[in-house]
Amino acid sequence: MTILTAVGKELHSNDPIKIGYELATTYDEQLVVLHVIPKADFAKHKKAVKGTPAYDDFAISMEEQSGAEVARKAVHESLDDYDMDRIETKGRVGDPAKKVLAEVEYSDPRYLVIGGRPRSPVGKAVFGSTAQRLLLNASCPVVSAMDGEE
Repeated sequence: MTILTAVGKELHSNDPIKIGYELATTYDEQLVVLHVIPKADFAKHKKAVKGTPAYDDFAISMEEQSGAEVARKAVHESLDDYDMDRIETKGRVGDPAKKVLAEVEYSDPRYLVIGGRPRSPVGKAVFGSTAQRLLLNASCPVVSAMDGEE
């Protein structure tokens, strides 16, 4: 089994990675840190390189590598002392909630660790909430490290 920690582009808090790593060491599991790049961001990045030599080689797999690099940087910024052999980073492209849930189904983790920030009921209704979708739909226990700021 693994411990899966999902991280966003902007770390609101380092707590999800810290909690995920603590769970991984406690249960002697591998920590998988996943960053999902939204499809709209992928399209923007692809448009930005259009007309350059890099455009011909630009693919979702390259963007997924970029997502894994974001996850690696998040680990480095969040943890002072860690065993990199215990940590695997992954990147995906698409709807963040759907991709995290797909990874949950694929890897069957012991826990899913997520972060988030409080939103008003109107904000949730208008914009939705990835954290809320994960809490309601994950097939494993979810540990939520919510940021206290509004």
